[in-house]
Amino acid sequence: MVQAYVARRLILLAPVLVVVSFLVFLMMHSIPGDPAQMWVGFETTDPAVLEAVRHSLGLDRPILVQYGLWAERILTGDLGESVRTGRPIGALVGESLPVTVQLTVYGLVVALAIGVPAGIAAATSRRRWWQASYRVLVMVGLSVPQFWLGALFILAFSVHTGWFPLLDYPLLWSRPFDSLKSFFLPALTLGIPNGLAVARMVRASVLEVLGEDYVRVARAKGLAERVVLFKHVLRNALLPVVTLVGIVAGYLLGGAVVVEQVFAIPGVGRLGLQAIVQRDHPVLQAVVLIVAALFVVVNLLTDLLYAAIDPRVEYR
Repeated sequence: MVQAYVARRLILLAPVLVVVSFLVFLMMHSIPGDPAQMWVGFETTDPAVLEAVRHSLGLDRPILVQYGLWAERILTGDLGESVRTGRPIGALVGESLPVTVQLTVYGLVVALAIGVPAGIAAATSRRRWWQASYRVLVMVGLSVPQFWLGALFILAFSVHTGWFPLLDYPLLWSRPFDSLKSFFLPALTLGIPNGLAVARMVRASVLEVLGEDYVRVARAKGLAERVVLFKHVLRNALLPVVTLVGIVAGYLLGGAVVVEQVFAIPGVGRLGLQAIVQRDHPVLQAVVLIVAALFVVVNLLTDLLYAAIDPRVEYR
C-alpha cells in the first residue's frame, strides 16, 4: 500500500511542476525590460544587434512555443545556460543547492531544539511566570524580521567579537567543524522564528492530548508523570507537529532568500534572487522548478512519517 501511495504522489508531481514552471515563465515574461538588452549590455543600442540576440535566444517566438522548447530541454536533463554568465545552469544549481540544503537542515535542527522543549514546558508547567514569559517570547520572536535579526547577529558575534566567520560556508563533509561554525548564525536566524512557531503547535497539541481519557486512565494507574508524558502524550501529539515541521522544511528550502542575502550565502535562494535582478530567465525557471520539486518530496516524506509515529495510519 505504501509503494502504491508513493507512486501516486510521484505521478502527481509532474502536473504540479508543469503548472508552477508555466506560471513562472509567464511572470518572467511580464516583467518590464528586455532580456536581450541585459545580454548585450546597455551600451549597445543597435536594433539589428538586439534583434539578432532575441532570435538566438528564441525571444522572437510566441510564448507557448518558447515554453514548449524549454520544457523539452528539461525533459532531456538540459537546464540550459545562464543568459548572464553563459555557464550551464546545472553546474550553478549543483554548486548552490547543497549549501541551501545544508542551511535548511541546520535551521530545522535549531527550530526543533527550540520549539519542542519550549512547547512541552509551556503545556505542562503551571507556573504563571513561565506562561507569561512564553507568551512574550513567542510574540517578540515571531514579530522580529529575519533580516534585522541576522544583521544583529553579524554585528554582535562576527564584527565585534569575531567568534563566527563570514563569507566562508564550507560543506559539512569537507570541513565539518568550520561548516558548523560558519552556519551557526544563519541557522539561528532561521531557527528562532520557526522554532517559536513549532512551540505554539506543540503546546496546543500537547494540551489537547492531556485532556483525553486515556491520559487520565494512565495517571489513575499510578504511572509516573514522565512516563505519561513521553509514552502516551507526545506520541499522539506529534502528528500535527510533524505536519508543521514538513511545511517549515519546505519553507526553509525556498524561503531562505533573506537569510542567504544577509549572510552572503551562495545558496539557491540567492541564486534565484540574482536571476530576478539580472532578468536571467533560464536560471530563475530552473531554480523555481527544483525548489518546487523538493517541496513536494519533503511533503511526501512528512506523510510517510505518520505511519512511523502512529501505526493506525493507513495509506490508500
